[in-house]
Amino acid sequence: MSLLKDLRAIMATAPLLAAAFAASAHAETRTYDWLTIGEPSGELIVETAPDGARSLTFSFNDRGRGPELTADYRLDEAGVPISIRITGLNYRKGDVDETFAIEDGVARWQTASASGEQRLAEPALYNLGAATGIPEHAAILARALLNDADRSMPMLPTGALSIREIETADFPGPDGAVTGTLYALYDGSPFPNYIWLDENKDLFGADYRWFALAPKGMASAMPVMKEKQDAATNARVAELSDELRRDASGLVVIRGAKLFDSLTGDVVPRSTVFVQDGVIAAVYARRIDAPAGAKVIEAKGKMLLPALWDMHAHVGTTNLFNYLAAGVVNIRDMANDPEYIINLKRDLTEGRIAGPNLHAMGFIDKKSEFAAPTGNLAQTLKEALAFVDWYAQQGFLGIKLYSSIEPEWVAPIAESARARHLSVLGHIPSYMTAEQAVRGGYNEITHINMFFLNFMNAEEIDTRTPQRFIVPIREGGKLDLESKAVEDFINLMVERDIALDPTYTIFRSMFVNTPGEIETEATHFYDHLPETEQPGWLSEKGFNAGLEEEGAATAQVAGDLLVKLHERGIRLLPGTDAGYPGFVLLRELDLYAQAGIPENEVLQLATIEPARHMGLDQSLGSITPGKRAHLILVSGDPTKRMTDLYKVDLVIKDAAMFRPADIHKTFDIKPFH
Repeated sequence: MSLLKDLRAIMATAPLLAAAFAASAHAETRTYDWLTIGEPSGELIVETAPDGARSLTFSFNDRGRGPELTADYRLDEAGVPISIRITGLNYRKGDVDETFAIEDGVARWQTASASGEQRLAEPALYNLGAATGIPEHAAILARALLNDADRSMPMLPTGALSIREIETADFPGPDGAVTGTLYALYDGSPFPNYIWLDENKDLFGADYRWFALAPKGMASAMPVMKEKQDAATNARVAELSDELRRDASGLVVIRGAKLFDSLTGDVVPRSTVFVQDGVIAAVYARRIDAPAGAKVIEAKGKMLLPALWDMHAHVGTTNLFNYLAAGVVNIRDMANDPEYIINLKRDLTEGRIAGPNLHAMGFIDKKSEFAAPTGNLAQTLKEALAFVDWYAQQGFLGIKLYSSIEPEWVAPIAESARARHLSVLGHIPSYMTAEQAVRGGYNEITHINMFFLNFMNAEEIDTRTPQRFIVPIREGGKLDLESKAVEDFINLMVERDIALDPTYTIFRSMFVNTPGEIETEATHFYDHLPETEQPGWLSEKGFNAGLEEEGAATAQVAGDLLVKLHERGIRLLPGTDAGYPGFVLLRELDLYAQAGIPENEVLQLATIEPARHMGLDQSLGSITPGKRAHLILVSGDPTKRMTDLYKVDLVIKDAAMFRPADIHKTFDIKPFH
């Protein structure tokens, strides 16, 4: 009998168990609200039988995406799961049929992307596949760990999981105060996953930045949960910042490096660069002796480049070090909770925590069932215009619009933004074409799919929904890049100096995703990740299901389009919009080179061109006297092999230095060289 059949036979009794305790007068039902910006957008229902078995349903709506799952758990006396069955749809609406069981000391599992078995020498906790996204699953693991003597257990398929109590708080509820305790679940990463349990050790809730979970009718608990989780995270980030940041004040001299001149695209074979208190003081195309007392860095033929930019970030405090490890020292945040990003920028500027420079865009969408889960949501044009004013007053650098914005709002918003020296960019609003948005005042188009949709009857498509992904996958390969329609639109972009932020890597992954295989965005770093993180980079069934040939054709056309736009002088802005942003940016640059853009020009797109686009090229973007010292030292030559960018040896940000090797060690990432 096959492994899958074995597991299905073992799990065949799960629905019967669920039915049995559902009918029991002693079964307990708990209901939770899934919250988006504090508003219910889904729910979790957990039913617990007298023997501790659990049956649950979990679903939420995130702009037409979101899981629709049912799950049945059987637990042993210590609360350790011994069988799990999860069915339904994943976040991208792909089919889920996940099973796990322990029988005769052997654990077996089957997910959409992986299967395996392991003989157990001691109890272990399953943490794979769709289960990892269900809040009750984390609560089950937390209770099992609390029952364990040392509060640590092996994790399947690899690693270990431990728990630590953080703090307790009281929350007002409809039946009186509820006491919740915050716990941190550590799986080897410096940053834990958080979960709140109540007095009975049942799930209470959790904050997930843009989303949250709380008992039904207790959305008021969310701000306190968020505040306490953020405080715990910020304390850990500050601690790591002190450990990983090195002093680069005074005079620093970098000798013997090949220097990439981002202004010309040329390489200077031998150079000496003087940096005084975080500012580039002098640059020589030869070796110069360093004065006494200087901090000297002998480059020994490595390449010195301006630090990289990520022009499409959704930054969080836990991924700041991912950027630095990849040589990214400037990021443009494209959508976030405004107060969060203001406070984070202040912490970075004042040096309380280490990370890249943060350049924030103000985010506006119209309130709707498909509204984005962050930023400011307007109900009227008047309210949207007031948000433009507020963002300008708070120092944001531009306005990003989203898919639910009414098309007729674009021109007045753009006019108001221009009057306040703010750029306008973002998704093309639903039922609007990219050309109409450009003529209405857009300075930039966000995501390559929005370019495709311009030629696919966008005025008739509800692009607030996943149709904005599915239609380009299905139709993009048919787009004739030499057609008059494409040429006319490119001419308009050239005429109006319209940039494109393609986030090509994440869309290429959507186009060519194959369930069970490594996500294409992780091609070069998957093997370097901790084993506990690798399963998260295996593809599941996605939007290209049944459209695999069409998706492959679209990927090819998308690459050709990038080359064509670049050759016509349209500024491409490399960005990630991804969960592992530093490394994914390096993959984005590699894909540009694979598509046919010369490597030295790709490096210009990642260094001087973003600085020019942001109006900051007088202080950033090149290795020029008088500019801020945002520098990276690389083993290899990315002007010949873009993947050498994974071998960053040293990062200088003003008067601080970081060694990626130290960051990699902290995050259990295997060295790249």
